[in-house]
Amino acid sequence: MMQLVFRLALAIVLAFVIGKLVSKIKLPSILGWLIAGMLLGPHAISLIEENMLDADWYQVTIHILECSVGLMIGMELVWKRLKKSGISIMITTLSQSLGTFLLVTLVFCIVFYIAKIPLYLAFIFGGISLATAPAPALSIV
Repeated sequence: MMQLVFRLALAIVLAFVIGKLVSKIKLPSILGWLIAGMLLGPHAISLIEENMLDADWYQVTIHILECSVGLMIGMELVWKRLKKSGISIMITTLSQSLGTFLLVTLVFCIVFYIAKIPLYLAFIFGGISLATAPAPALSIV
């Protein structure tokens, strides 16, 4: 058990180091963290093995770390810029989100109606599309 915790701690430290190195070349730290996760995971170097990923304690730890990463990403926002651009961010978010939801739902409704698949699934796919809809536009704003 201690060996698994040590491997996890080592993976976290390495991810932060890789994130810092990636930020030195003017890219977001999260890109380095994602690269580290791919390299250190069970399908590459296997610092974090498959049996660790299935453990209950690991799942709880991952949820805590996801919240921490979300907070760190949120803290990178510059609040003055956010206040100045606030109204354009709100308009962009709402139009991107609602537009994406409506378009995806409409397309899937048509396809599902033709294929005789229950139409409520189109709304589920529309909801799933909301997860990424405003992200690219907000990055630009």
